Amino acid sequence: MPEAASDIPIYKQICTYFENQIRSGSLQTGARLPTDRELATRLCVNRSTVTIAYDELRALGLIESRQGSGTRVCGLLWETKPVKQPRWQRHARKPMFDAVAPICSRIHQSLGRKDVIQLIRGELSPDLMPLDLLRNASQKVSCESPFSYFEDFRGDIRLRSTLSRFLNAHINVKADPDQLMITSGVRHSLSLIARTLLQPGDAIAVEGPSYLYAMQVFAEERLRMVKLVMDEEGLIPEQLPRLYQQFGVRMVFTNPTYQNPTGTTMSLHRRVKLLEICELLRIPIVEDDPYSLLHFGEMPPQVPSIYSLDSSGRYVIYLGTLSKFATAGMRTGFVAGPENIIQRLADAKNRTGYSSSHMGERLADAFLHEPGLDQHLEQLRKGLGYRREVMLQGLQRETGDILERFAPNSAPGGYYIWLRLKNDRITMPDLNWIEMAMRHGILFYPGSVYGEGGGRLRLTYASVSLEEIEEGIRRLGCLLREMSVI
Repeated sequence: MPEAASDIPIYKQICTYFENQIRSGSLQTGARLPTDRELATRLCVNRSTVTIAYDELRALGLIESRQGSGTRVCGLLWETKPVKQPRWQRHARKPMFDAVAPICSRIHQSLGRKDVIQLIRGELSPDLMPLDLLRNASQKVSCESPFSYFEDFRGDIRLRSTLSRFLNAHINVKADPDQLMITSGVRHSLSLIARTLLQPGDAIAVEGPSYLYAMQVFAEERLRMVKLVMDEEGLIPEQLPRLYQQFGVRMVFTNPTYQNPTGTTMSLHRRVKLLEICELLRIPIVEDDPYSLLHFGEMPPQVPSIYSLDSSGRYVIYLGTLSKFATAGMRTGFVAGPENIIQRLADAKNRTGYSSSHMGERLADAFLHEPGLDQHLEQLRKGLGYRREVMLQGLQRETGDILERFAPNSAPGGYYIWLRLKNDRITMPDLNWIEMAMRHGILFYPGSVYGEGGGRLRLTYASVSLEEIEEGIRRLGCLLREMSVI
């Protein structure tokens, strides 16, 4: 009950109570709140007092009201919530509550088990890695010039020049060396953007489901993630103006080509529309594009990057990495964008001490000069495409009556297949599902890891052998048939 004698206004006490309930997870997404009249009667206060409190919660983006469905905890807010701390920790930075931590922790505990087939790793299997090219490149790395703290914070100029030519030639992304910065991978790039270009409390729009949901890089910077709903053509741009009005969205993050986890590719029409809306609202776009080189058809998909569609050169920051077609351990990523933004990010990179390895930059430069690189890319596409086809055939044979593939007509490419149960009645909590999967000797990421409801899962064909794919899908079929009779 509100304390009438308190110096804190009653409406503020009500607002604080519900805010704490929502942020602590006691009130889940979609939970219904009492009507103004019901709560006023229950608390013995004026109805207008409750109305003001609810208005405050709406302004914070924590609740929403719709005709016919009442007032509920907002279903579009992907916000990780702070854990309550003992008072002696009041001066420490509060850790963030990670809704998927128990699932991810349980999965990661089993990564070394030899009896479990792991269809989860977002990296290449050793037989698909260009190890010979890397070995040759390593012998060409020059150590004649010194490695200094005071190198250009954007990264080695030779690598940036090489990368500029490579991007232009292979995916029609035009960025001068001064518009490029080298990072230690996509997570590093995202962290620099979050802490340099955004403020704690800012809302960012992220397509959902998304790998960013579990990454926690935005939560660490106290940013609020708002979900952009997707369909088979990718995210739906027309929902952005409403989210902008409701949450004050400051930036849009998208992985439009062979998206992780769904594998979908955003259509050209939607890319153009998204750019138009963001220009109108003056919202920048961060385009994460690690997979566009990994198309499996005879010709690359004729869908240009959002970055290349931005004729003004002001609205899109483009992220990429060498990890998805070389080896994950290289930790070589890059950011392309307006020169003034790149300089700001480079300054932040220096201040935080998150320098990329100078030796690694020289190795990456030598690797991109290897004469066999184009042949490797062609063989990699064929190898990944064949693995994908073997997995799809196995899924149809072993699970066709239980699972269905999301966006089956999407252009093939990337690393992943996104699936959902045809019958929602045979689902179970994702943690229980994972425990059951491990007893069957298989690991996958369930949908909740990506901010999606139960009964969904992501499989990767990139990090496992053909034999493991065949046996893994057989085990998955056994698991699903057992679930269906529970």
